[in-house]
Amino acid sequence: MTFIRSLVAAVMVAGTWRLLADLKQARDLRGHAIRCLLGVVAIFGLLYAVTVLPLALAMVLYISRTLMMPIAGRWMLGERSGALVWSAVVLGFAGVLLSSWPEMQAPESRIGILAALAAAVASAGSQTAVRRLTRTNSAPLIVLIYSAAAVIGTLPAALPAWVMPPIADWPVLVVLGLCAAGAQLSAARAFALAPVGFLAPLDLLGVPVGAIMGWLLFGEVPGMLAGVGGIFVLLAALTVMIIPAKAAVLRRPVERFAKA
Repeated sequence: MTFIRSLVAAVMVAGTWRLLADLKQARDLRGHAIRCLLGVVAIFGLLYAVTVLPLALAMVLYISRTLMMPIAGRWMLGERSGALVWSAVVLGFAGVLLSSWPEMQAPESRIGILAALAAAVASAGSQTAVRRLTRTNSAPLIVLIYSAAAVIGTLPAALPAWVMPPIADWPVLVVLGLCAAGAQLSAARAFALAPVGFLAPLDLLGVPVGAIMGWLLFGEVPGMLAGVGGIFVLLAALTVMIIPAKAAVLRRPVERFAKA
C-alpha cells in the first residue's frame, strides 16, 4: 500500500506540473536527501502503527513530532528555543507516556508505539528539511523529488509481498495517492508562504479527526489515560508552536549546512 500510494503521488505530481525536465534546477541536494530518507522512514512507521494501534493513539503519538521540532530546528537550522518551550516538550512527552501506557501490555502494541514514535522523529526532521528546501526550490519540485524517492525506497519492501489489489480497491488507492500528493504540495507551499508557528497548529486537527474516524469505522473509544495523555500532548504542542510565533522565543535561523 505504501508503494502504490507513493507511485500514484509521483505520477500525479509529474503529470500535473510537468517538472521532469526541471529536475536539473533542484538546489540543496543534501537537504533533498535528508528530507527523502526521513520521509520514507516516517511513512513506514506510521502505516505500521495504524495497523496495530487504535487510530486515535497512533495520531497522538505521531503528532508528538511537533514536540521534536525544537530539537530538529536547533540541529538542522540553528534555531534556539526558550525555557518555556522546552518545559512544554517535557510535558508533551509525559503525555505520550500516559497515552500509550494502557497499550504497552501487548508486545505487538509496544512495537506499534515504537514505530509511531520513530515516525514522529523522522517526520519532525523531514518537515524541518522542507522548511529549508523552500528557500531555494519550488514546492512542486520538492514534492516530485520526494515522491520519486518514496517509490524507490518502498519498492524493495513491496516486491516480496506483492499481491495485485482487487479492482474494487484501486479507486481507494488512487484517491489515497492523490490525497498524499495534494497534502505534500499544500504543506510545501504553505511553509514557503507563512511561518511554521502560524501553520503548525492546523496539524493538531489530525488528533480529533483520527479519534472520530476510529470511532466511526472501527468502534474505537479512547480510555481515560489515553484521553488525558492526549490533552497533555495537544497543550504542549500548541505551546511549542504558538510561543515562537507570538513571543519570538525562537531566534532567527542560522544556516549550518553549506548549500549543495
